[in-house]
Amino acid sequence: MIVLGFGVTLAMVRRGQVPFFFQPLHFLVFDPLSLLAFAALTSSAIVLRNRTEWHRRLHLCGMAILTGPSFGRLLPMPLLQPWAWETTYAAGMIFPVAGAIADLKRNGRVHRAWWWGLLTMIIAFVLIEAITYSGVGQSLYRDVTWDSLGAQVAPLEFPQPPAGPLMTGRT
Repeated sequence: MIVLGFGVTLAMVRRGQVPFFFQPLHFLVFDPLSLLAFAALTSSAIVLRNRTEWHRRLHLCGMAILTGPSFGRLLPMPLLQPWAWETTYAAGMIFPVAGAIADLKRNGRVHRAWWWGLLTMIIAFVLIEAITYSGVGQSLYRDVTWDSLGAQVAPLEFPQPPAGPLMTGRT
């Protein structure tokens, strides 16, 4: 999943065909880093599989990171521009926050796994934003797109919405 996720992201950015409600550089950074955060949480959950209370909570946090594309299909993404990605990320945070609240109501305290999961998600978010709007992000975008159509697309400008009928990928 990580290899294919990275590959698809790179291919889309190099073709200059990221969804129009995302900045191409932001898309280039958030997709792979979200996958890495998912992998970190899921790997931790697998390592802690004998500690069920940690295992299930870390898995849920890992799953929550991957809900961005699902929320992207449910929410009116073009209307959320320029905060479309941040909105989907915040929507994914609903799951671990709800789990923490349920723990608090049931046990009178929040299990530490929720704090670790939420901290991982917040660190990923901050890293994504920091890289996107830094010289590192600009350099990364140049290196990825230098010999492709994506080089003609401004890294931090939103692409124009598609004209004509909606393209779904089907012919």
